[in-house]
Amino acid sequence: MKREIEAFADVLGDPPRPMVAIVGGAKVSDKILLLEHILQQIDSLLIGGAMAYTFLKAQGYQIANSFHEYGQSFLDKYGELKDIDEMAQNFLAKAQACNVQVLLPIDHICHTSCDGTDSPFITENASVPDGYMALDIGPRTIELYKNTIDESRTAVWNGPMGVFEIPTYATGSFSIAKAMGDGTQERGLLSIIGGGASATAAERCGQSSRVSHVSGGGGASLDLLEGKVLPGINALDDLE
Repeated sequence: MKREIEAFADVLGDPPRPMVAIVGGAKVSDKILLLEHILQQIDSLLIGGAMAYTFLKAQGYQIANSFHEYGQSFLDKYGELKDIDEMAQNFLAKAQACNVQVLLPIDHICHTSCDGTDSPFITENASVPDGYMALDIGPRTIELYKNTIDESRTAVWNGPMGVFEIPTYATGSFSIAKAMGDGTQERGLLSIIGGGASATAAERCGQSSRVSHVSGGGGASLDLLEGKVLPGINALDDLE
């Protein structure tokens, strides 16, 4: 637990700048607290995974059959109904006001269903054509995201870039892990990978031992990044 606390203290305290956050996963509604909390701490934000398609749709891009939450709503922790579209637009406005560069995918790896294929369709731009669903970030997005990580001194990653469990759509997540591993080993990048799917992806591509820290906390790492006080840590503080 000590190593976990120290690793996140480095990121949440006064980390080397510039700092980039890479956030993926399925739902904006699951990550909005994390996104809003880290705006004050980061210089760049790279968004991938299915949550990226909600943001792209909110910006007017065609996303076809890609998973998204556009047009939906959810109850927040206070029981208030929140509109996903409005929330996505408001977040992008807040990021601009905080001078945070937000990057969304500029191309995608697609297929007609969420199944493996030897010949996935790669889009030419951020829009997904009819009949397809985006399942991973594309090669130009990978280069764009890698370049941003290369220019940063601190990187924190929570959430995969695509359906990495299927080899066809693993390149995006594995490339992020490698960029963080290379940066750590070659130039001392402070690199933190949140638990859960991101940690699994880093392990599968052999990069987990090359970064500064891989959280074993799963949901607890997300809570820390959201600024929540964990009961166990709070109890330890009370004993001091």
